[in-house]
Amino acid sequence: MEFVKEKIRVNAVAPGIVDTPLHDNDPKEFLQGLSPMGAISSVQEIVDAVVFLTEAPHVTGEVLHVDGGAHLGKW
Repeated sequence: MEFVKEKIRVNAVAPGIVDTPLHDNDPKEFLQGLSPMGAISSVQEIVDAVVFLTEAPHVTGEVLHVDGGAHLGKW
């Protein structure tokens, strides 16, 4: 709220497990089990979330979770 009058927006993307080289040696079934949707996010899904936030002029103060629902807690 401190910068909203200057039209400065602050948002964040909070990814879960993303299919990157970091996880090349990790078992995919285990990683999928960390998401209630049973899927690993692609890099493109994270990019899409960032682009959405940059192009939405009236969105500010938001955290966009791209984690298949994992942020909701134990399922």
